[in-house]
Amino acid sequence: MKAGFLKLKGDEKKHFLQSKFMYYRKFNFYAIIVASLGSTTYFVSDCQLFGRFAWETLFPRLFIFIPLIAFLIINAKTTNYLIMSISSQFMAHMMMWCTIGAIIFLPDKTHASEGFIIMHMVFMIATFASPFWVSTISHSCVFLNIIISHQFNHYENIDIMFSLGLPCFFGIVAVNYVMCGVYYDTYNVKHQLEDSLVLDPLTKVFNRHKFHSITNGRQFTFENSETVSILMADIDFFKKVNDTYGHDMGDQVLMSVASVIKSCTRSNDYIIRWGGEEFLVIMPNCPVNEGINVAERIREKVAVTDNDVCPITISLGVASYDGVNYENAITEADMALYEAKEGGRNKVVCRA
Repeated sequence: MKAGFLKLKGDEKKHFLQSKFMYYRKFNFYAIIVASLGSTTYFVSDCQLFGRFAWETLFPRLFIFIPLIAFLIINAKTTNYLIMSISSQFMAHMMMWCTIGAIIFLPDKTHASEGFIIMHMVFMIATFASPFWVSTISHSCVFLNIIISHQFNHYENIDIMFSLGLPCFFGIVAVNYVMCGVYYDTYNVKHQLEDSLVLDPLTKVFNRHKFHSITNGRQFTFENSETVSILMADIDFFKKVNDTYGHDMGDQVLMSVASVIKSCTRSNDYIIRWGGEEFLVIMPNCPVNEGINVAERIREKVAVTDNDVCPITISLGVASYDGVNYENAITEADMALYEAKEGGRNKVVCRA
């Protein structure tokens, strides 16, 4: 299996890990709860070893409810993959340390090896929603927990703990690696399907479906939506291009213009094919004066770019989103575009 997920960088890596966490989130949530509650049932075996009610181990067995409550609170407040992955791994370690705390009082500590094997299974269920390296490093600390607790628990069969535990560890790491690869394949297919829904097949910029996904009511829903510049662009005399050179050549001009707009904007800007030869550019965290500069760069570059068909120009209208009603901003940008065309075309006009 290809380790493509290990080669991801930057925002792409974060997006993959967040997607993976959200996919396994519900499983991870309930698995941690069930495992935490299940760990308290080891009190029954404590009583069997003592031959009576093992009040000595009651507190360490029930202590797991304190971190469990913290986990539930964190889960309710965030869906950040890193925070929740660390919280899940922490819960697995707390289950182990609650077990270690109970072992201190046991008259016979030889059964600790079986308990630690079960702990490996707990770490396995916590790996699904976690990044590969986070879960692998966290899981390896099981052996550090054993070594540390050996200093006061003095396990007679610590060699057995390692000889049984190491194959479990490497097996779970291998399973985790395969599962990450399987989800990576699923993620890629899902990403391709999402792209096919929101991308214009000709120009490879967004279509109106994407626009609807970043709006709610009359407001934008993306981050940094307080300061947004809106650009409305239209290719001058595009109908003449189609009439003179044919629609195939017109498509080539559209692709060329879309490529120029991409090259002049940022990766977090939204370029949307708004109509036949119209493009809407939404620029988060961009003051209107910077939006004007971007529009000028687009206009100048379109005029000098060789599109292999014919020389063309573009007119642009610029407006500013007030954080309340995007419809007003788009209307203002459209009116500015109309003024640019009425004023001779190949112009940038701002209404802000």
